[in-house]
Amino acid sequence: MTITEIAAQLRRSIKTISTQKNTAMRKLGIQRDSELFQYAQSNGLMNLSAYSGDGSLDDSSVHNPNVL
Repeated sequence: MTITEIAAQLRRSIKTISTQKNTAMRKLGIQRDSELFQYAQSNGLMNLSAYSGDGSLDDSSVHNPNVL
């Protein structure tokens, strides 16, 4: 999901989501989105089966706070 999609889904501003993402990445010592993806995947925070082939999110996983 893009930051814009996440902001819309959570009804927050794009700036808020971006700031929260950057703060989390800084605290984790992560510099690139690819590193963040790798961190989330290796720590069981991603559920790739929640995404359909067109890149859209299956809404059933949105309510699980442990799924990116």
